[in-house]
Amino acid sequence: MDTNTQAEMFFLISSVGFVVLWILVAIFLFYLIRATHTFSRIIEKIEKDVNTIGDTTKEMISELRDNAFASLMNFLFKKKKKKTTSKDGSK
Repeated sequence: MDTNTQAEMFFLISSVGFVVLWILVAIFLFYLIRATHTFSRIIEKIEKDVNTIGDTTKEMISELRDNAFASLMNFLFKKKKKKTTSKDGSK
């Protein structure tokens, strides 16, 4: 083979190689973007759930504090019941 034919074969093979390489890179980028989008949606759902759980937890703590305060007040200031005795003298 002469030099021109060898050069043409080299450029043909390298061109096909670069096209195949760029197709593989494009496929990889497509899947990478798709995976990133999926992870983004998952993270958004997790953040929303964490915020909901945080709000629910704050409400529960507030209710617990209110109930604990009310229970403490009832314990400290409850009226003592009078002991009643029956007519025959037994309690």
